[in-house]
Amino acid sequence: VTLTAGVTLIQIPRGEASGSDSSGESTAHAQGNAAIGLAAVLSACMTSGLAGVYLEKILKQSDASIWMRNIQLGSIGAVLALAGCFMQDGDKIQKDGFMQGYGGIVWAVILLQAVGGLVVAAVLKYADNILKCFGNALSIVLSCLLSASLLQEFVPDMLFVLGTLLVLMATYLYSLGMPQSVQLLWYRVIGQKSKVDAPDDPAV
Repeated sequence: VTLTAGVTLIQIPRGEASGSDSSGESTAHAQGNAAIGLAAVLSACMTSGLAGVYLEKILKQSDASIWMRNIQLGSIGAVLALAGCFMQDGDKIQKDGFMQGYGGIVWAVILLQAVGGLVVAAVLKYADNILKCFGNALSIVLSCLLSASLLQEFVPDMLFVLGTLLVLMATYLYSLGMPQSVQLLWYRVIGQKSKVDAPDDPAV
């Protein structure tokens, strides 16, 4: 809950919507549909969570290496991305080639994405999906800080500071683990429940 609140405060849209015309179309476009947006966010959370847990299961319960799993998943993604490229920009690709516009910055972004995929796979295999979520939250904070310092495209405010503090606090609390007293209480409740659910011994 603390992590979710922190990320929400960081990513709250800043500023007011741009001016509207007499018909009010731009205002309606800026406001959007809250119900559709909420449904889309909840659907994205469900699919992302299920996909992350299933991917962790595949990586941990399989004898295949991380490299093999990344090749398998990357092959599917590459085919779908290539099909999307030709469907959207097929004419431009046929005219100027597939590598048009590739420069140093583009190759650096590609390299970062590739390394990031390997790091995520390693985190899922040797840690867990929850730790990956904390990594994603910290990466959002780091991206905002880099955007503010290098690109001057983001100005930190009190919401950002409060959200960052909540993210750091949630990360620290998760690193501490569950308190010993709560663990003992949990094991005691589980032990009593198992005794109640256990069938009676017919020999007694």
